[in-house]
Amino acid sequence: MKKYFLVTAALATTLLLGACSNKDEIGMKLPNGNDNFITSDVANITKQQVFDEMVTDAGLSALLDLVDYDVLSTKYEIDTAKVDSAIDMYKQMHPEFEDFLLAQGFKNEEALRQYLELNLYREAAARAAVTVTDEEIQTAYDEKYKKDEEAESTEESESTNSEETKEIPTLEEVKDELTETLIQNKLTDEFIVATLATEREAAGFVLTNDFLETQYKEISTTYEESKETNSSIIAKITDHEYTVEQLYDELVPAYGLSDGISLVDEQILEKKYPVDKKEVKELIDQFKVAYGTNYYQAMESAGLKTDEEIYNYFKLAQLQDAALAEAYPITDEMLQKLYDETLPKISARHILVADEETAKEIIAKLDAAEDKEATFKELAGEYGTDGTKENGGDLGTFGQGEMVAEFENAAYALEVGHYSTEPVKTQFGYHVIYKYAENEKASFEDMKEELEQTAKKQEYTQLRLETLLIKFRSEANFKFTDEFLQKRYETIVANIEESAAQESAAQEEAAK
Repeated sequence: MKKYFLVTAALATTLLLGACSNKDEIGMKLPNGNDNFITSDVANITKQQVFDEMVTDAGLSALLDLVDYDVLSTKYEIDTAKVDSAIDMYKQMHPEFEDFLLAQGFKNEEALRQYLELNLYREAAARAAVTVTDEEIQTAYDEKYKKDEEAESTEESESTNSEETKEIPTLEEVKDELTETLIQNKLTDEFIVATLATEREAAGFVLTNDFLETQYKEISTTYEESKETNSSIIAKITDHEYTVEQLYDELVPAYGLSDGISLVDEQILEKKYPVDKKEVKELIDQFKVAYGTNYYQAMESAGLKTDEEIYNYFKLAQLQDAALAEAYPITDEMLQKLYDETLPKISARHILVADEETAKEIIAKLDAAEDKEATFKELAGEYGTDGTKENGGDLGTFGQGEMVAEFENAAYALEVGHYSTEPVKTQFGYHVIYKYAENEKASFEDMKEELEQTAKKQEYTQLRLETLLIKFRSEANFKFTDEFLQKRYETIVANIEESAAQESAAQEEAAK
């Protein structure tokens, strides 16, 4: 029952800080919380530290996975053949099935089976809650088939030579199909969430942890708040209790790796590079200005709910940049090469049409015209299919990388005052392009800041960052105390190192 199931096996998710809540608010103490979860020469991370991060990230959803399986599996039946079929498919797709399970955070095949079963139980509960009336089915039938019948009657009356008419099925023949469509339309996210909440609460679901209860009340309007608190029992249903240790065990396989690494990486990087607090705050201020009154809403959408979380996120980004800058310095030679390769910005118009024949028709009219630009503007208004038709097809000024490659190459190849003599095909359709200006290239000094940003995008890749952090952890003798997580970590590291080797080989080949 893992939330990271089938994500790409990479450590990208581990490179960002987990949400940094006030740990006192969580109110859950592991009996063995002071035991080490990760050991390293730089810092040891305890189980309690990681547990707090995991609960903040996914504590409620992990608990609900446990509860829903217990509640729904005793009430609904599922087609276990679907589970068997899905597992067989994964085995065929991944010959190294054990490695696949490991990379996805499943301790064994049974854990994967339980995850798949839970999804089916939830679907069964939601479908059972849907009501479809005969009136709804009749309405759906009338909307779908009566119009066809009327259209057929009209066609028959207009043509006496019709040899064949389309048969309209009876309601009974398509009733199951219409019912299924109506059910699917009613199975919205909101409906499913409400249905599952009803199922839990009917089973006597009570939360005895304030932190989780506050979150749960946001998704269930029917939940009655419990006044009960317990240091070791965090929730219960009529015939079962859920402990802190159970929640910890549920969270670790899926979230322990990313949250644990996130905590230790921060300390490793802070030991190696100084934090410029003023620079971090200035960067945050730039975002405040950019987003204005929507700043906190934008930050929350990225999982950052407090000023502390926001600061820590940007601090880590600064530390990661420092690591990349040291390993992959941006030199003046690199910037000069980029400058030499950078073409000046140009200005152009275009006429976008759906087919090549129309584009060629436009080009023929331009060939015959005396005033090419004036005629181009007129034809844009007549033939254009996008918003630029209203202003003569004008796209304004643009530079490299701002247009799709086929369009950009064709536009830059034109001389000023000339148009494309062959239609230019892109994913959007067929274009006729008219280039009406070419800007003077800015000086190296004026472009230097822009060039540095471009160079960083090219050099500071996610793969390089992941490889660096793996190196730093290795130097610090980083290790999980949990055997499963350590094995999972080693598998993912091997995949990243293989990708890095392939990228390096490709770069060497390209340089020949």
